[in-house]
Amino acid sequence: MKKEAQVPSKINRKKNFGRFFLWLLLIVAIFTLLDTLVHAFFEPLEIYYYPIPDSFKFISTSPLFWYAVGKFVGTTIMGSLLFFLIKRIKSLQGKVLAFTIIIVILIEVRYMLSGQYELTWDLYNAINHLITLYIPTYFVFKKTKCV
Repeated sequence: MKKEAQVPSKINRKKNFGRFFLWLLLIVAIFTLLDTLVHAFFEPLEIYYYPIPDSFKFISTSPLFWYAVGKFVGTTIMGSLLFFLIKRIKSLQGKVLAFTIIIVILIEVRYMLSGQYELTWDLYNAINHLITLYIPTYFVFKKTKCV
């Protein structure tokens, strides 16, 4: 008796949130790492202020550390909420651009409203975020077809 060839079922190929969330964590981890490195080594984008709650100062008083933590948590939440929008978009480029641009706009509005940094910093930071989020998002979405 021959074994039947295993054909992927619709259930396996279905875009589900659990599968997307695991890949989202990889995208966010790469984005956070790249972004933190840019802020650590590129002086015009240095992080010199980030609100640190007093109850957490025993962990670290580094604004860059808390910036990275906030970036990871915030991007994970925003990316999770965007799943239901981007899974409806047909093209890979459309999915990647929608995911990247919406998250970057929300992040940048938050920084502009804080008033802690100059407009040139906000502009450079927006470019940095567009590049460092687009790259891992493109490769993960393309390779995994998770959305």
